[in-house]
Amino acid sequence: MDKPNQKIPLSINSTPVFMPLNIPDPSIKGDSWDQLLENRGIRFKHYKAVPCCNMVSLETNGHRAGCPFCDNNGMLYYGGKIITAHFSSNSLQKMYEYQGVFEAGSAMLTIPTHYDDGTECDVNMFDKLEVLDFETRVWELLEYKPTIDGKQVLRYPIIDIEYMSAVREGSLVLYTKGTNFTISTEGYIKWITGKTPTYDKEIEVGLVLSISYICKPVYIVLQIMRELRVTNEMLPDGTKVARRLPQQVLAKKDFYLNAEKSKIR
Repeated sequence: MDKPNQKIPLSINSTPVFMPLNIPDPSIKGDSWDQLLENRGIRFKHYKAVPCCNMVSLETNGHRAGCPFCDNNGMLYYGGKIITAHFSSNSLQKMYEYQGVFEAGSAMLTIPTHYDDGTECDVNMFDKLEVLDFETRVWELLEYKPTIDGKQVLRYPIIDIEYMSAVREGSLVLYTKGTNFTISTEGYIKWITGKTPTYDKEIEVGLVLSISYICKPVYIVLQIMRELRVTNEMLPDGTKVARRLPQQVLAKKDFYLNAEKSKIR
């Protein structure tokens, strides 16, 4: 059978299409990605993590009990720079599909390549991210400890206390802001003299308080999903350079993760 050789007539409105001499660069633009995160993301304060050095020895890898530097969670935090990142909980759906269960407090974050001050951002395992634009409610059991300045620290800096109670002599007693305590500008409890819970000096044990309070959510990085994203980006002069792209991490709410206190002050 002969090959078809009939020419298909073009419409009078058609114009011939030619291959361009230079194919437009289809690469991902790093600046555009960072701008998208800046416009659609929320603010976080990023604290970098290092292992706590209060150890008996490296041979046994034993951490000293009752460590006052890391509150027994094994990590020290430093820095504290602001980034604008994208926050989502898509990981919850994936975990349900794979395991049939939801894992509370998990979220996916897309981290920009630079902090808001322009310096380069690099997120690693166990780093801490404090959400600055939202608030959350948490609870905590706290033993009253008398101090010279009347201040007592909770796990996170306090924005407001909704509820505080204790059982004293078989009765449930409520403690209220303005009557029993105030909240300092740093986010501490400041007890009012003469209105404090009881404290037994002989056995050095104070009344146990049940507290529900408002604070900023804190997340811990558990897994680097996209640790090193790079691309070749074409410059206006036609040369290509390697460029970092935003990281993607899986984080979990610190309130669900660590049983011990994990202060971010």
